[in-house]
Amino acid sequence: MRRREMMALSAGTLASVALYACGADGDEATRPSAGATATVPDCVLTPEQDEGPFYIDLARVRRDIVEDRPGVPLALALTVVDASTCEPIHNAAVDIWHCDALGVYSGEPSEGSVGESYLRGIQFTDKDGQAEFVTIYPGQYPGRTTHIHIKVHLGGQRSNGTYSGGHVSHTGQLFTADRDDAEVFALAPYVRNTAEVTPRESDLIFQSQGGSSSELALARAGADLARDGFTARATLGVDPVRASSKGF
Repeated sequence: MRRREMMALSAGTLASVALYACGADGDEATRPSAGATATVPDCVLTPEQDEGPFYIDLARVRRDIVEDRPGVPLALALTVVDASTCEPIHNAAVDIWHCDALGVYSGEPSEGSVGESYLRGIQFTDKDGQAEFVTIYPGQYPGRTTHIHIKVHLGGQRSNGTYSGGHVSHTGQLFTADRDDAEVFALAPYVRNTAEVTPRESDLIFQSQGGSSSELALARAGADLARDGFTARATLGVDPVRASSKGF
């Protein structure tokens, strides 16, 4: 694991925080059993995960964040709902960032990528609470399993392709599956990544901060994985008025 991430974890960020995991997709585990007398909401708060050391407040509103990064295509659809009602939240700013196929983040001096902005962007949710991105499947780097970072901003303003103001209601990470990682990492350019692959069971953040509630639902988009890639989706339940507890 990179030194900056180790420092972040050792600074008291290992505590698991109970947050919002939504049952809006029909997860019966969040519903009351027959004859239950207590009222159980359809949605509960999904676990937050650490922001990590590589966040940049780029504030760039764009759907396609690939730029020149080669990799397996990933069509990402994220739905934001109110955790207490499961109603979709319109105009939430969904902010994502992740590393490229070789495990490198853009815009970071320690990564040798100053001035770059690939694989970072913001989209606003529509009336159904959905935001969509065109990206690539992330790679890995030492000590971390494959993941996509995410923030959900509420109450801000967008102007001329940028976003400002408001507050962050959720900070988290979205996780792929080990079996999909294995297939992808056997393809170019991922095969050139020399980092040891970290499975989810060995990832400290996944294990200690509720990663199983932040898994992406992945499906192949076609027969040729290298060309067609995956579709991915996740539902995030947030408290519209609450500020996120994560981040540095």
